Amino acid sequence: MIGKGDLQEQRLALLSSILLWEGRLNNGRLRELFELSSVRASEWIREFREKHPGWMDWDSKTRSYHATSEVYRTGPNADARKQSNAASLSQYLALVGEPHIISDQSPGRAIWAAFPELSVPSPRVFALLSEAIRVRRALQITYRSMREPSPHQRVISPHSLIRAGRRWHVRAFCSTNQDFRDYALGRMEGAKLLESPAERGDQEDEAWMAKVQVRLVAHPKLTPDQESLIRFEYFNNTAARVDTCRGALVSYFIQDVRAATDIKTQQPPEYQLAVANIEEVRPWLFPG
Repeated sequence: MIGKGDLQEQRLALLSSILLWEGRLNNGRLRELFELSSVRASEWIREFREKHPGWMDWDSKTRSYHATSEVYRTGPNADARKQSNAASLSQYLALVGEPHIISDQSPGRAIWAAFPELSVPSPRVFALLSEAIRVRRALQITYRSMREPSPHQRVISPHSLIRAGRRWHVRAFCSTNQDFRDYALGRMEGAKLLESPAERGDQEDEAWMAKVQVRLVAHPKLTPDQESLIRFEYFNNTAARVDTCRGALVSYFIQDVRAATDIKTQQPPEYQLAVANIEEVRPWLFPG
């Protein structure tokens, strides 16, 4: 039997998770997630504030309690390694109804993940990106890339968070380069929400708005029996399947399903699927 104290601790843990990864708490969000009445949601927030008085500040513009720096300095996972952040992020995604990884640290599970989280975003960066998208503001990030491996600053206007394979990205307009780009969250060392509005939004991102059809088939170098197996497993015993994908996400999709784009060099057994309409898809693939 679960005691009253245990239920309280569960509530506090849930609210901590939301605050950590979203950067704010408000009545409406709790009503949405937990089907609470307005009065009950307010009681949960008051209880949380009494337990952690330094973790939130009220913002009258958004009518929300926003996370303070103390949350990320002394709160959940403050001293945790990235593996603990991965478990925390998985818990948050499960709470808000997004696809998530079931951690090996969850006892009694019948479903397991066969891979680790290799690039876990910082909770604070994740929350600031979410906030910038919500309120349509620009963000200054400290970033590292393969072209510029040393930390450097960029001003971006983010519009969408993307989970692509084992990594998180944000789709954003870059003020420096004056175009839309993807930024890996694992390569961000810090972020700062700016007062200036987002320079451009998703409706102006042509690659994001484009709808591209990707036709997948069994790799032509498979044997007839192997091709039959692939059709059974992936295509419901038909010859192929067609998936519609945003142009900006086509390369991520093809990488995730491990489909060959060049059947001469990408062959079985490493590649069991192939892109049949490669000339239509090619403009949306990553360079090189």
